[in-house]
Amino acid sequence: GREMFAAYVAGYQSWAELSRRDPGHHHRKGWHPTGIFGAIGAGAACANLRRLDPARATMAIALAASQAGGIMANFGTMTKPFHAGRAAHAGVVSARLAELGFTAAADALEHPQGFLSAVSPEGKADRDGPSPALGEEWHILKQGLSIKKYPACYCTHRALDGMLDLLAQRPLKASEIARITASISDTHALILRNHQPQTGLEGKFSMEFAMAAAVISRRASLGEYTDEFVRRAEVQELMRRVTVVTNQNYDPMQVGASAYDQVTVELTNGERIESEKVRRARGHADLPLGEAELFDKFRACLDVGGARISPEALFGRLKTLENHSARELTAV
Repeated sequence: GREMFAAYVAGYQSWAELSRRDPGHHHRKGWHPTGIFGAIGAGAACANLRRLDPARATMAIALAASQAGGIMANFGTMTKPFHAGRAAHAGVVSARLAELGFTAAADALEHPQGFLSAVSPEGKADRDGPSPALGEEWHILKQGLSIKKYPACYCTHRALDGMLDLLAQRPLKASEIARITASISDTHALILRNHQPQTGLEGKFSMEFAMAAAVISRRASLGEYTDEFVRRAEVQELMRRVTVVTNQNYDPMQVGASAYDQVTVELTNGERIESEKVRRARGHADLPLGEAELFDKFRACLDVGGARISPEALFGRLKTLENHSARELTAV
C-alpha cells in the first residue's frame, strides 16, 4: 500500500511539473490533457512501482511520451474515457519494456522536437528551466487533490453546484422557467461541445444538459447520464431554454477556468434569480468532499460496474491502503 502511494505521488509530480512548464491552454489546441500528460505520469508511477534505476526510469518516461495522445474531438464518445485507460496502459508497458532494456531518447521531454514542444499550444513551453528538487517541493502538497463529484466534464461542475444550491433554496419546476443562463469561461465553453445531446456520453459534455438534469432530477448522477434520460422529451425541451455566455476573466490558479461560474434563472413571471458566484467546485482541493459524499459516489460507481466486492468492504480497505497489498485490497 505504501508503495502505491509513493507511485501515485511520482506520477502526480511528473504530470504537474510538465503542466507547470507551459502556460498555454492545451484544450484550446485540441489536446486532452489526461491523454497526453497521463501517459507520462503513468510511466513515472509504474517505473517507481517496479523500482527501476534512474537510467531505466528515464527510458520508461521517454517511451511513455511517444505514446501520449488524445484529442478533444472525441469528447462525448466512448473514446474519451479510453484516453485515460490508454494512458495507464502506456505507463505499464513502458515500465516493463524499460526494465527489459528497451531504449528511448533521454531528452524526449525537453528536446526541440520532444514532448513539450510538440504539444505546446503556443510554443511557449519552458524546456530548459530547473525543476524543484524531489523531496523539497511536492506539487501534490502545493496544489492538493481534487475529486470530481459529478460523473460529467469538470467544466460543468461549478455551474451544477450553483444551480443545485439555487434549487435547494427555491425548488423550481421546469414549467416555471423561461430561460437559464450559465456564465463560464470561453475555454470551458469550447470543451462543452454538445448543445443538444442525444446520448448519455454526449450529455457529459453539455452545459445545457447539466442544467436541465439539475432542474428535473435535483441531482447529476450516473442515473441521469444515460441515453434514456437524455432523450426524455422534458429534458430535450428544457435544454433549448439554456444559454451559455462566456468570458475571459481567467482564474490564475485554475488553467482555463473563469474566476467564477454563475447561473441565472429567468422565470415565466418575469422574476430573475441568480446563484452564488461559484469559485471552487465541490470536490476541489479547497472544498473537499466529506467521507459520506465520497462513499456515495464510490458505491454508485461499483453498483453500475457490477462489482462483486462489497462497496463498504473495499472502501474500508482503501481508507487504510498503506496496510494492504494489492491482492488483499481486491479480495472478494
